[in-house]
Amino acid sequence: MQQRAGRYLVSMGIRTVCVILVIIVPGPLRWVFAAGAIVLPYIAVVAANATGERRERPLAPPPPMQRPGLTGTPPVPVQHVDREGR
Repeated sequence: MQQRAGRYLVSMGIRTVCVILVIIVPGPLRWVFAAGAIVLPYIAVVAANATGERRERPLAPPPPMQRPGLTGTPPVPVQHVDREGR
């Protein structure tokens, strides 16, 4: 996990330098740095997620929940009473 975070931080450091250079450098080279600043986050995320560093076994699925079944008893009748008591 630390290598993955390290690679990501290096990529984001390069992106930060590109953003600063976009502000400082005049001319057509500015657009090269702008493209680098735009594309590098995508490349950094893909590169960080591309490595399979899973060392431990994946978690087992949880056991099924115990749910109560329906009973065969009939429903309780409901009496509706209006305002007049009927």
